[in-house]
Amino acid sequence: MKTYFRNKPVIICIGTPQVCGDSLGPRVGDLLVEKYNVDAYVYGRSARPVNGVNYNRYVEHVKTHHPHSLIIAVDACLGEKKDVGRIKYTVKGLRAGAALNKNLASVGDIGILGVIAEKSGNNLLSLMKADETTVSLTAEKAAEKIFAVLSSLRLNYISRSTIIRV
Repeated sequence: MKTYFRNKPVIICIGTPQVCGDSLGPRVGDLLVEKYNVDAYVYGRSARPVNGVNYNRYVEHVKTHHPHSLIIAVDACLGEKKDVGRIKYTVKGLRAGAALNKNLASVGDIGILGVIAEKSGNNLLSLMKADETTVSLTAEKAAEKIFAVLSSLRLNYISRSTIIRV
């Protein structure tokens, strides 16, 4: 089943620039706006991050003000050593804060997770000690992929006046 969205897409980039490993989301948000000039609402940039403190407010804002938009959620995650630097995708959004056992609501129609470090017994330490270059390169890859997806979807959301399920 294909779904067409009638409104501009929304991208929620989750994280904080104050923790290297958790800065993937805001870096992606910055790149999408400053480098790629995406035709989407982008929440979560270095200057105004979407983090554990304000996460629920942003999720509610998006649900209220963007009910017929494609929502892409971006976050950092920890994984196996062989996956560090890779991008993982989900078609059911994502649950932010899972690495730190936070019980936050799921968000997004599509989830994009950048694997920035290896899982460990102390995930907070892994996020804090993440390699700056790995985070930057992973953010660049994620932003580039999102831009490519939005570029291909652009005609679908502009040309439809209502949501159509096929």
